[in-house]
Amino acid sequence: MKLVAAKCPSCGANIQVDRSLKFTKCDYCNTEIMVEEAVENLLKVELKDSPSLDNYLKLGNRYFDNQEFEEAYKVYSKAEEIDPDNPIVVLRRGLCRTLITDYNVLDINSSINGMKTAYSLMKKMKISRDEINTCINDTGTVLYITKKYIVDVYNRNKLNKEQTKGYIDRLEACLDGYIYLDSIAAGDKDLENRIVSSIIEIIDIILGNTNDTKYHLSSSYVNELKEKKKAYMARKGETSNKVEKITSKEKVVDVESKKSIFWDILCYLMIFFLSIMFLGSIFNKESLLIIMAWLITIISFIPQLKRSLMKKFGSSMGPIVIIARIALVILCLVVLIGEPSEFENTFKGEDGTEITIKEGKVAIITGNTEIHGTYQLETKDNDYYIHVKGNNVGEDLEYRYRSSEDGGSLCLLENNECVTIYLPVN
Repeated sequence: MKLVAAKCPSCGANIQVDRSLKFTKCDYCNTEIMVEEAVENLLKVELKDSPSLDNYLKLGNRYFDNQEFEEAYKVYSKAEEIDPDNPIVVLRRGLCRTLITDYNVLDINSSINGMKTAYSLMKKMKISRDEINTCINDTGTVLYITKKYIVDVYNRNKLNKEQTKGYIDRLEACLDGYIYLDSIAAGDKDLENRIVSSIIEIIDIILGNTNDTKYHLSSSYVNELKEKKKAYMARKGETSNKVEKITSKEKVVDVESKKSIFWDILCYLMIFFLSIMFLGSIFNKESLLIIMAWLITIISFIPQLKRSLMKKFGSSMGPIVIIARIALVILCLVVLIGEPSEFENTFKGEDGTEITIKEGKVAIITGNTEIHGTYQLETKDNDYYIHVKGNNVGEDLEYRYRSSEDGGSLCLLENNECVTIYLPVN
């Protein structure tokens, strides 16, 4: 039941009527009257048939003080038509606009923009600081009511991912409003302290959602909020090493949660492992593809490592991100395994020819002839094919290597036929 101020058309008494009803009875003359007519009658009598700005303001303020915000909004809108530059009218209309909207279409910006416009007008008119602070206090009260309403809706409902984002967005709008009020409040320490306390409270509520899987706050934004909180806490002259509490859920905010620590440790281990593989690839003169693959994978972990070392973030890594990085590591391993291995051995044939393969180079000694060159590897049918290009001969040689428990064998190929077999020299 919502009671609003009205005036009985019959006896002229000031009464309260239920706006949801069509008819009611006057408490003084017991006459049955139409609710809408009684409400309109109050407007007509209060304005005395002369819609002056002062009369509109008086009636609007009366509705506002009685928390009859829909009626107040209508009256302030009429007053704005007469004087659109009246700061009280502009502010109160904006505040009413916020207070009459429901959660799904909550218009917080109406209050903030109303205060901004009103403040600009009051400075031009050189209105006293006490009056300005009164308007700031009214705006802060509306933001407090709105914040409480937002948190109540959140606590009473199970929100999906999109709705949770909307919840955070609404809280951020309230936070921006308080920060603006803090920037213009002056001369009233109690008012300033209440604004600062509200800012800290909303930051705590927002940070309480950093571990909510339905809405992940970026680490940079979390860091920004923490820095703001630290600054406002310093202004209040307070220091606290206690565990913070989430006002909206009454539970502990543990930024360094077990889940966060797990991802951090995993990050350190992955970078350590990747660094070894990267250095090993360089030392063993792996292909450029392998070296670049390890390097790119390491680089992908650098931002996470930096945030972890700073110790100023909420949830370290989302599961999807870490899974993607692990997949990249596995891909590097697959490529590495699939890449032909380097041979470091000396083989000798029945004709006395020695073939030494080491560190990406090949040396072939046949009698008085010595060939130095490079080679390329390829695999086919579980065999390794070594294509040698000599530096001091005008021909290419092709060998096939087959592994076995006794060290394997190397075979010189001509027209895909094995013509000479070479065995490893132990």
